[in-house]
Amino acid sequence: MSLAVTRLRSGGLIATYQCQSACPHCLYRGGPAREPGYMDQNTALACCAKALSLGATSLHIGGGEPLADPLGLAGVLAGAAEAGMAIEYVETSGSWFDDPDEARELLAELREMGLTSLLVSISPMHNGFIPLRKTLGTMEAAREVGIGVFPWQEHFLADLGAFDPDTVHPFHEYLSRFGPDYPSAILERTWMHLGGRAFDLFAPVLGRRPVAAILAESSADCRAELTDTSHFHMDLYGDYVPGLCSGLAFRVDDLGAPLDPERYPILCTLAEEGIRGFYDYAANLEDYVARPEGYVNKCELCQDMRRHLSERGWFESTELAPPEFYASR
Repeated sequence: MSLAVTRLRSGGLIATYQCQSACPHCLYRGGPAREPGYMDQNTALACCAKALSLGATSLHIGGGEPLADPLGLAGVLAGAAEAGMAIEYVETSGSWFDDPDEARELLAELREMGLTSLLVSISPMHNGFIPLRKTLGTMEAAREVGIGVFPWQEHFLADLGAFDPDTVHPFHEYLSRFGPDYPSAILERTWMHLGGRAFDLFAPVLGRRPVAAILAESSADCRAELTDTSHFHMDLYGDYVPGLCSGLAFRVDDLGAPLDPERYPILCTLAEEGIRGFYDYAANLEDYVARPEGYVNKCELCQDMRRHLSERGWFESTELAPPEFYASR
């Protein structure tokens, strides 16, 4: 049975992958070194129209840091409005915040363009790049101009409050204060999808196992993960990210119909044969060699195989996208 995503539930638009931060848990490996492109109004319109046609009634806007380019964000909001798509919230880390008056002025202008709610990211990982002062200032400015605030995750404020709010605090400072098991406490307190940089952050407490053990316990296919639309994303390049499999993509235009196996061999192999089929392909035909230290789970193994193919200049398809995902750290 071919892989197809025919119904969309809840998701968002990745307006940019560039970010002032390079958080160690970032699923999409956002950071200051990423290409500074931003979703244009026409792409936002097309993505929103496609999402509406497949059942999604609202989207969020994320990144990267969407507010790093306010004019770009205004264009995305305009594209969504033109399509008739409701925007639930815009994600921000508050890294752009500096002066309270300027922040209020900017947010008031964006409110007039359709910004109604901000999801403000709060975590020890963000605090390595963003002082708590900026986070709190962003939330206060939003509330003062009538924009709703969705703190994510607010319970981390107590942890961040143990440090100087005017400076950044790399994650090793949290390990020193709260102990080496602090990453385990994070995973117990909040949902965290393991992908992108998060494998390296949490591997010391989760452990890694040999590839044989990973393959032995893996499901026969990855269809459920690839077709999950409970939190989907479409990006500035007009690509759809299947499930939460960052670094994998197919064109938004191909949503709603079976994917062509010749155009999307990795995705179709994963859907039909799972990680074991993909491993056989990468090892037998592309000389992939598993790392001796092993992997946290099948998703880290998959990501590492895709990195290998990308570094070899694999041109069989456009699925390994965006290419910067594999070059960034």
